[in-house]
Amino acid sequence: MSDDFFEQVAADKSQLGFDYQDLVCLEYLIDMKQGESVGLEVLDDVHHERIQGGKALIQVKHSVDETEAVTNRDLDLWKTLYNWSKALECISDDDIQLIFFTNKKKTIRKGLVEQLDQTTINLTDIEESLSSIKADIDKKESAKDEGAAENPVKKYVDYVDSLTSEQKDRLFSKIVFIFSLTDIFERLRRKIEYFSIDNSKSLDVVYQLIGVYRKKKYELIKGGNKLNIDFDTFRKEFQFDRLIKLSQDRKVDFSSYHGFKNINNINPKDGVFAKQLEDINIDGDDIVEYAMEYAATSMFIQKMISEGEFSTTEDEAVNEELYSSWRTLHKRNYNGKDISNEQDHMTLARNCLYNLEDTNLVVSNSILAQPMVIGKGMELSDLRWIGWRKDWKKVYGGTK
Repeated sequence: MSDDFFEQVAADKSQLGFDYQDLVCLEYLIDMKQGESVGLEVLDDVHHERIQGGKALIQVKHSVDETEAVTNRDLDLWKTLYNWSKALECISDDDIQLIFFTNKKKTIRKGLVEQLDQTTINLTDIEESLSSIKADIDKKESAKDEGAAENPVKKYVDYVDSLTSEQKDRLFSKIVFIFSLTDIFERLRRKIEYFSIDNSKSLDVVYQLIGVYRKKKYELIKGGNKLNIDFDTFRKEFQFDRLIKLSQDRKVDFSSYHGFKNINNINPKDGVFAKQLEDINIDGDDIVEYAMEYAATSMFIQKMISEGEFSTTEDEAVNEELYSSWRTLHKRNYNGKDISNEQDHMTLARNCLYNLEDTNLVVSNSILAQPMVIGKGMELSDLRWIGWRKDWKKVYGGTK
């Protein structure tokens, strides 16, 4: 077997660790309160700035081996202790928690891990454990042959052991272990259900949220920004509120469309939609009305998207649904028809238009208002997704 295979396996396992870190970050984001923020790899793997002003630095350690435990000489643990001791040298704020978040089990052996995983620590016992671990490692290192590799834990143990009692007390008194043995997707699912989401839908919401999170994470990192997310950003830009509302069987108030008409951006004398209408002998005044519905629909939907009441994904779904309805209508409208002259052709084309206007579209448990169906029809016509004549694609150059 080639070295490439083993490198790929190692990379896959490493990626699992990063994926797990993302999911832990989502846990904290979902639990976040107004005025708080959560960051990924800004101050630590994950950090949580709480509403009362305190901070939590969270080291996330993942293992693909479900039997693996955090031992008293666990390399991940010692690296974390070293990093935290360094971080505390730069942080003056004393209101801070240091959280070791792992899917590993807790060792059953007595010693440092058990002593650290206590509500109240005994610094004397911890210092004795540190000295004992250091002495044992030093003894084994001195017995090694010259040139043998050093125990990778040694440099971290040496540094932590060299801290003053005051520094050790500050470090160890702030540590909290979270042995997160429950499947993380199950935990996220339960958190979603706190928002009155039915059990049958909660896991789907989790998957959608992960998708949005990763997209936003990519955009932020690509733009050179740190992933530091406050409450409002998560609820709006990461579409958390939107996903929750969608899954709570609420209805979108499309009826308010009627007070939103504006012709600012759509010119009834321009555009493919207007040309298609003119070519099937639609009256000029009617084309103006169609343009108004087109403009109003476009602006109304953009307003809902900007306010978090609608999503671009839903808008795209409306377009696809209407396109599917048009395709069936258009095929049925011309099926077996003998178009003997242009006048007959225009009559059939207008019938295709009028039939589409009567289409019922259901979006987010709500029926799209008929003027919005008309507006959407004009939009798709303008995009050259649809047409009214039988030969529309040849005449106007279809793009769908």
